[in-house]
Amino acid sequence: MPSRRFAGLAAALVVALSVTTVHAVTIDWVTVGNPGNANDPATGNTYGAVAYSYRIGKYDVTIQQYTDFLNAVAATDTYGLYNANMATDLNIAGIARAGTSGSYTYSVINNGGNSGNRPITYVSWFDAARFANWMQNGQGSGS
Repeated sequence: MPSRRFAGLAAALVVALSVTTVHAVTIDWVTVGNPGNANDPATGNTYGAVAYSYRIGKYDVTIQQYTDFLNAVAATDTYGLYNANMATDLNIAGIARAGTSGSYTYSVINNGGNSGNRPITYVSWFDAARFANWMQNGQGSGS
């Protein structure tokens, strides 16, 4: 998987940026090689075969990285990228949302220590795909 990127900044984001600091999200990558890797015949299916090398994130996406993503693309949150449980289930989540649709801002909830370095939770497969697209396409204001 190549490094990820996205396009330019939306006007609604200007308001959010005046309140919230957005960081460039960087991810450490690991190359998964062995092109031509055969599937595991013990499973009785064809899953597991890989015909090419690819890159995958070395670590989980963090609360801080996802917060930066939300601040970049979810001032309106058209796609429901923010889950309210991110603010209420403090054992495994930690993102607060402020404002109203069109000017939402997001911040890490620090529950003792640096919560921003913990893995993000309450992210659907579709949310993860939008995050990946945002990373792939330059980290702009779209998703």
